[in-house]
Amino acid sequence: MAVGSECLFALHGKAACGCPMARPHIQVILADDAIPASLQAALQRTTATTGFWPLSEAVREGCMPAADAIVVVVPEDLTEVAGPLRLLFDRLAEQPRATLILKTNGETVQPLQHPPTLPVTFYSGNDEHDLTGRLVTMLEISGSLDSLHRRMLANRHTGENIAQRYFSQLRLASQVQREFLPEVLPRFGAVSFDLVFRPVDYVSGDIYDVHRLDEDHVGIALADATGHGIPAALLTVYIKRALRGKEIENGSYRILSPDEVLSRLNDDLLEADLSECPFVAAVYAILDIRTYELTLARAGAPYPVFRTSEGELELLLSSGGVVGVLPNSRFEVITLQMQPGDSLLIYSDGLERIVAPEQTAREVPEELIQAAGHLAAVAEKGDEPVTAMAEAEAYMASAGGTTATIASPPHTGSRFVTEPRSVTRPNWLAGLSAAAAHELITDSPWYATLRNEGPSVALEQVSERQRTLRRIGYPLDDLTVLCLQIDD
Repeated sequence: MAVGSECLFALHGKAACGCPMARPHIQVILADDAIPASLQAALQRTTATTGFWPLSEAVREGCMPAADAIVVVVPEDLTEVAGPLRLLFDRLAEQPRATLILKTNGETVQPLQHPPTLPVTFYSGNDEHDLTGRLVTMLEISGSLDSLHRRMLANRHTGENIAQRYFSQLRLASQVQREFLPEVLPRFGAVSFDLVFRPVDYVSGDIYDVHRLDEDHVGIALADATGHGIPAALLTVYIKRALRGKEIENGSYRILSPDEVLSRLNDDLLEADLSECPFVAAVYAILDIRTYELTLARAGAPYPVFRTSEGELELLLSSGGVVGVLPNSRFEVITLQMQPGDSLLIYSDGLERIVAPEQTAREVPEELIQAAGHLAAVAEKGDEPVTAMAEAEAYMASAGGTTATIASPPHTGSRFVTEPRSVTRPNWLAGLSAAAAHELITDSPWYATLRNEGPSVALEQVSERQRTLRRIGYPLDDLTVLCLQIDD
């Protein structure tokens, strides 16, 4: 028996009139015009009605609503139909039915990838008795498959509702956290600030602040709570309140030194005895906006980078461990006399993964490492950020990888840049020592850009590079870079 592609139905005992069928129904999908004689005989021996569809029609329409079982007849050479068959499997998974795949000559069908919810049997042989038994069994389990599919859809709907509620809470937590962060950083005469703030999740374990202490002094803070997600974000709100740079008493006030601010934060965290986020890395500085004298203390955070107006760079090597671990911790205070044209960068952990991604990879897919290295090479040539992004994505595609475009919310200000994305930080990213991380930064082309072209160009470069690395799927950490500049 041969069936042309124009033939859609041939029913046993029923006209193709659309009337409800009392008997079970088998849908036969033909990727080959020839139908095995054993299948014809087996279909006749069942009590089911049968409909014949060409493969192209089945790929477009999927499973017939009335079908209780599916039989797919494929040619000897599966090469030309392998793609359509995978598309067919995806369509059939929308309404799972027991599905049997057999060749016209009875040879073994090599298994093809298919959705796990679709029960597929790859059959071999020409025994009509065995084939009849299989068809009868497939018809008998139709009701059970329907029940399982309904339950699966109900569970999926429940899971989607839970996920929607969870992401709604994340968005609310993000909104709460943003309300504690300055959207537009203030300016004090010749003193200005610039910022790159890029969480890897809806909420961040990083927090920053620039706040006026009195007419002459400004407090500058950056902190990085261990971990990610809502626990770390909640801790940042706590940190923001705990970083008190001024003490008011008896109608007067006293500005606290940076080491005293960090010591009090350390005591507060130890007293709170928090379990989710046990420690915090932080930098706190005070700038006299009249004399440009800066005092700074560091608690486990990366060393700040000082740049003179002539382009000389220096790491501020103040000592001090993370807060929230040991009582009575001490934090060295550095005093720096800044001049017009000078700038200072303080930043959270993770900058080295942006400026030297090809050297910080551990257990990252090779194509991501190659694309990240290509991005660094393009940036070293001095190409524009947009060109570098396009070339890295093209290189990723040519290397056999895939890119993932991440939707960004509207920016609330030119200085406040976020691209939320829900990810889990892999443990292998924590393998670099602080010394090794600083060495990667100081040896990077980005560090040379900071020296030669200034902080504005350097921040733009790190912002665009981070965006591109995220787009190609490279795993990153929360990143905050806060830059203090004194205009000439």
